[in-house]
Amino acid sequence: MKRSERSESKIFVLLVFSVWVFACLLCGRALAAPVDFPRKEITIIVNFGAGGARDAIARGVGNTMSKILGVPVVVANTPGAGGALGLTKLYNSTPDGYTLGIGAAADIILRITEKQDYDSRKFTYIGNAQHSPDFLLVKADSPFRSLKDFKAFGKAIRYSTFSFTAHDTVVSMVMADREGFPLAFVGGYQGAAAALLALVRGEVELSGAALSAANPFVKSAQIRPVFVIDQKRSPDFPDIPTVGEAGYPDLAIFALDFWFMAPPGVPKDRVQVLEEALMKTLKDPEFLKWAKGAGVDPGPLSAQETTKLALGLVDFLEKYKPYIEKYMKK
Repeated sequence: MKRSERSESKIFVLLVFSVWVFACLLCGRALAAPVDFPRKEITIIVNFGAGGARDAIARGVGNTMSKILGVPVVVANTPGAGGALGLTKLYNSTPDGYTLGIGAAADIILRITEKQDYDSRKFTYIGNAQHSPDFLLVKADSPFRSLKDFKAFGKAIRYSTFSFTAHDTVVSMVMADREGFPLAFVGGYQGAAAALLALVRGEVELSGAALSAANPFVKSAQIRPVFVIDQKRSPDFPDIPTVGEAGYPDLAIFALDFWFMAPPGVPKDRVQVLEEALMKTLKDPEFLKWAKGAGVDPGPLSAQETTKLALGLVDFLEKYKPYIEKYMKK
């Protein structure tokens, strides 16, 4: 081989090697990107007060997720405007994965019924964390045990709520409207726990909540469920009928799905890190032990599955808008 040909061959090999090294560096950076996240504290915005179902799942998940991610995970309760204040704060946060929130169908209904500064279709969905029955609840010594009892009460049934778009609140609206019994809402509470206290004190006849919020009052025999909002009966209350058994199978959609979400535009590699940490959390033995005691039912769904769930609810929940608006105008 001539000297010029050997030189050209060496140059070619050197070029190939350089391209290979550069490509490896790029691949290394791409693979290393998720490892660089997170580096600091993650905040979970809960758009209602402490003691409610969202607050419970946020704190339960946050405690275990913190160990998995190696950074603190803190909860920031941001109640106000029926939950819109915290949702808007989340929506406008920097899309870097360090600010998360808890979402549910109620947030979608809130935007359907009122103009809001967030768009349910544009949030970044991380994964579903909980699927639980919701409950309509009365005092332990209440005479209410069926829809027949509600209709025979003879006067307006007072209902304590923290939001007109809460799952159980919407269910009570629809049932009252279809059955023809009067319902009077008492609002202004910071969250489910405060609304339930009004029921315990006898200020109202009816309220609603997830078991994670109602558990302390149920265990102390101060209140009891009268209807289960889900497709099937709760194993915790096998004698309590579902809304479907009461004649309203369409209302089972208002069972509680709580998902984790982030502002629009969070990078996909960071979403993947958060999604994997959430899925590991929901299978963690310590978390599962906590969840059982707290009345929380883990309902893991991937980011893709959760996005499909939430976007499907956007279209489905439109039909309940008239019921909510009717009571909001009173």
